[in-house]
Amino acid sequence: MRLLVPIAFLVSLSQPPAAATTFDHSAYDQVLRRHVSSEGLVAYAALHTDRSGLDAYVDSLARYSPDSDPALFPDRDHELAYWINAYNAFVLRGVIDAYPIASVKDAFLFSGFFNRQEFVAGGKKLTLDNIENDIIRPRYRDPRIHFAVNCAAISCPILENRAFGGPDLNARLEKALARFAADPRHVSREGSALYLSKILDWYGDDFSNWFPPQRPNPATRPTIVNYLYPYLPAEIAQDLTGDAIEVTYRDYDWALNEAKAKGSPPLIEDSP
Repeated sequence: MRLLVPIAFLVSLSQPPAAATTFDHSAYDQVLRRHVSSEGLVAYAALHTDRSGLDAYVDSLARYSPDSDPALFPDRDHELAYWINAYNAFVLRGVIDAYPIASVKDAFLFSGFFNRQEFVAGGKKLTLDNIENDIIRPRYRDPRIHFAVNCAAISCPILENRAFGGPDLNARLEKALARFAADPRHVSREGSALYLSKILDWYGDDFSNWFPPQRPNPATRPTIVNYLYPYLPAEIAQDLTGDAIEVTYRDYDWALNEAKAKGSPPLIEDSP
C-alpha cells in the first residue's frame, strides 16, 4: 500500500489540471502591462533584460495551438485571440533576440523577419507571414485583425498593453478599429485629400470583401472610405463620400516602435 500513494501521485502529475479548460494568456498579459505604454510603445531595452515572462509564454505557444489542441479553444474567438497574441508575442521575441536594432527589418538576415524567421506554434514551425496570410486572414476573414496585429514599426497600429482574449474579442477589435480611424497618423484629411495608412492599401480587398451591408454607411459601395466612415471623427467624415475625394496612401515608417529610456543600448543601424 505504501507504494500506491507515490505512484498515484506521479500519475496525477502527468495529467493536465482540471481548471486549465482554455489556453492561458496571463503570462503574456503581464509582459505587456509591464513593458508596453498606453501609446503602444515598447520598452525593448527593459524587456531584453527582463525576458523570462515572454520566453515562458512563447514556450507555451510552442506546445499548444488551436490546431494541435482544439479542446483548449472552445470557439472561433478564442482561436483568433490565440493567433493575434502569438503573432505579436513572436514579433516581440524576434526583436529582443536581435536587440538593439533601429528597425524590425534589421532583426533577421536580408530583411527576412516576416517570411524567413521561424517560430513554433503547437509543435509546428511557422513564419509571421504564415500566421497572418495562411491562417488568420483566410481562416477568420475579419479585416479588423489588421488593427490588432503589430509589426513593431512606428506606422503599425499600436500594440495594446493587454493580451487579447476570447470572451471580449469582438469588442476589443471594434475598439482597435475606432482608435485607428481616429488617429491622425493613420487617417487625416486636408480639403478633398484623404491621407490613409498604407495598411489600408496593402489589404484593401480584405476590407471590401467583408463590407457588412448592415452598417450605417451613407453609400453602399464597398470602398475603403465607406468602410471607415462610421468610425471617423466628424471633421473628417463630413462630405466624405463624394467622388471628388482623392485618397493618398502614406509611406510606411519601419522605425522601431520603441519607448526610449536612459541607459538604452546604442542602436545597430545595419542588418546583422
